[in-house]
This record gives sequence, C-alpha cells and structure tokens, in this order.
Amino acid sequence: MNSSELRSVIREMVLSELDISKSVQQKIDEFGQLSDEMDQLKNQLEGLKKQYSQIEGELRPILEELDQFGQKSIQTERFLVSIKRKGYEKENFKYKQSFEESLEKVNKQTRKILEDLLQSTKTITKVVSSVGVQPVEEGFFSDLVKKVKSLFRRIVPSLKRTNKDMDELQRLSKKMVS
Repeated sequence: MNSSELRSVIREMVLSELDISKSVQQKIDEFGQLSDEMDQLKNQLEGLKKQYSQIEGELRPILEELDQFGQKSIQTERFLVSIKRKGYEKENFKYKQSFEESLEKVNKQTRKILEDLLQSTKTITKVVSSVGVQPVEEGFFSDLVKKVKSLFRRIVPSLKRTNKDMDELQRLSKKMVS
C-alpha cells in the first residue's frame, strides 16, 4: 500500500469517526479554496503596497514643496495627484503610564481610591475564535500519515525478528518432543 492509498484510508477512517456530512465537506473544501485565493491576493497586494509606498515616498516631498508655492496638485493625462491632508505634528499622552506613575507618589488612602477607580473602568471584550485552513497535504492528515509510516517502519523489523524467533522455538520444541 503506497502513501497516497494509506492517506486516503486514514482520511476515510477519520471522516467516518467524525461523521461529517457531504455538505460540510463541500463547505470545508470551498473554505480552503477561498483561503488559498485570499492568500494569493494578499501576497499580490503586499507587493503592490510596497511599490505604491515607495513611489508615494518619492512624490510626497515634491507635492509638499509645490504646496508651499500655492500649487495643490500635479496632473498627467491620466491622473491627478494631490495631498489629501497636510501633515502635522501631534502630541499624544500616555495616560495609563502617567496614572501608574502617579500611584507611586500618593498616600495609601488616595492610592486605594485611585486603584478602585481604575478597576471600575476595566472592560471585558470578547475575542471571537478564528478558524484556520490549510491543504490536507500540509496539515493533520499528512502528519498522521508520517507518524503511521514511521510506526510501521519501527514495528515491521521487530515483527520479522519475532517471527523468526518463534519459528526457531517451534523447531526446537519439535526436536525436543521427538
């Protein structure tokens, strides 16, 4: 029995154990195909984003310089490029870090009140589970087939030795009885 036959037998055994209906199997196959297509598109999109950001990095200084002279955009025959929103510096505060540092600088009663206040603002967010999909060759079945193969490779030689030993014992016992 070759590995593909063994793989299909194991797959059928697992599926029969799980009692998965054909419609669920079809949905799983469709889900896997969609996942593969999305991965291909993501890879393609990543390449396009890199190229886009590189060109944007080259054009932004030119557009910012032109904006200083009152020109808002550059136009070609096919496209009009302009700055949508001017850049600016923004101040951000790290409130939690400031709060935690201030807890160290107040007395015990104030600290207790502030810690209670912090606990009252705690929220719980539910994170939904995610489902992953990969081709069968790369996943559970492939690993299972490899494990079964290695198990057979380890067991078969010892079974052959045991068979030979048993044959030898039978011959010896026949000699002893005769």
